[in-house]
Amino acid sequence: MNNVILDIGAGSHCRGDVCLDVNPHWSSPFHDPSRFDFIRPRSKLYDYVIANADYPLPFRDGAFDGVLMIHVIEHLRCPYQTLLEVRRVLKPGGSLTIVTPNSFVNRADAYDERHIYSFTPYSLPRLVRLVFSDVKVGAIFNDLDLIARAIKSFDRQG
Repeated sequence: MNNVILDIGAGSHCRGDVCLDVNPHWSSPFHDPSRFDFIRPRSKLYDYVIANADYPLPFRDGAFDGVLMIHVIEHLRCPYQTLLEVRRVLKPGGSLTIVTPNSFVNRADAYDERHIYSFTPYSLPRLVRLVFSDVKVGAIFNDLDLIARAIKSFDRQG
């Protein structure tokens, strides 16, 4: 049986079996989503849900084996609440992958008016560990982006 993946903030480049965004046609000439294909390539078949990740996710508890959030957490008004929702829709043992700009290295990120939050290699894991106990953070693309991976533990179901 295949893992079912939710891609939150997919825009026009969905990598999951189910994709969620407020604008399924979003793209930008300054953003090349194919550079993240090593995480998971673009899906050919998927279901698209138009919804805002700042609100409760419209899925049942434990619906997904994995969740992707690629360049979306910095745009959310309440990323902690969204992470709680992600934990709810993940199956026990499911994984979360987050990619966000590294504001420690990429100073331009702090001036991007579309970003509500800026994350560093210290602040991102601190936030994610409020919700998930197993968290690993690294840097990719010459340290310009941070990647966080978290696992929903069997003993910490909220």
